[in-house]
Amino acid sequence: MYRMFSAGEGVGRRPQRAGFVALMVVFPMALAAAPPAPQVPAATTAVLQGPPTLLRPLRENVPFEMPEPLEPQVFSGYASAPPFSVVPRIDQLMFYPCSNCHAALKPNPVPRKLVAAPHPAALRHGKGRFWCLTCHTLNDRDHLHTLTDQPVSFDDAYLVCGQCHFNRQKDWYFGGHGKRLANWRGERVIYSCTFCHDPHDPTLKPRAPSPPPPVRAGLRAMTPAFHADPPGARFRSTPASGGQP
Repeated sequence: MYRMFSAGEGVGRRPQRAGFVALMVVFPMALAAAPPAPQVPAATTAVLQGPPTLLRPLRENVPFEMPEPLEPQVFSGYASAPPFSVVPRIDQLMFYPCSNCHAALKPNPVPRKLVAAPHPAALRHGKGRFWCLTCHTLNDRDHLHTLTDQPVSFDDAYLVCGQCHFNRQKDWYFGGHGKRLANWRGERVIYSCTFCHDPHDPTLKPRAPSPPPPVRAGLRAMTPAFHADPPGARFRSTPASGGQP
């Protein structure tokens, strides 16, 4: 219940100024004596209320139309990216070809702890979202594979990495990420993702900086040109005669 008081009426004991309108809330006695409402858990409240009725899915911004069937697409890079070649990696893999050992082993797709593997078998990548065979091929260990089971050479591992890290891969295509071989002009030869990042533990670890180059023989220490002046004295303005600085 609400009651309006205009100027001249008494509201409490304070005098009212002309033109002042006060609003006083009058609580009924029955409401004041009512017990507090029970607290309902947030999860129960959400279930009782249900989803908002005014929210429209963004996919309904345009009327739905059944699209025409398309042929499966295969990612082939960006047409506007500068041409490049990738430094091969296979020659640097210690245990390649992998089939030297895996040809005699029965494939086992069950995720498990690899206790007898001669190569790194600790996967600190993805926080449990995938396992070895997400990238390695079960029946062809000499190749990687894409999410659509297309074979990929170890020299082209960036095609596998870019399926998840597509933003970084696009930067890599255009030169904003990664390393370039030899120079920044002429033929563009770049390193693949796995040259810098261990695919099983891709987070880069800090390292100590390289030592400074040695001083060449015959060089002498330079003598400061303004060693007799206090710091900044050369750049201070000289006040006029009789004036204040």
